[in-house]
Amino acid sequence: MTTERMIGMEGEGTINELTLTPVEGGTLLSLVITYPTTELRDIVLGTGMTDGMETSYQRLEREVLAPAGL
Repeated sequence: MTTERMIGMEGEGTINELTLTPVEGGTLLSLVITYPTTELRDIVLGTGMTDGMETSYQRLEREVLAPAGL
């Protein structure tokens, strides 16, 4: 678990819970982000963050995990 605060944002940060679970043929990565308020959640989601995260995870899988045979 980690806490995180966006640059320039005041107030409480988020709590991020990352879980790695072994599954057949690999590992399942789950990330649950808990926001202190609905308003902050909506602001962050409005930045396009989810698209950027998805792109990053796809790149990780394509460029790091696939060549390593993982």
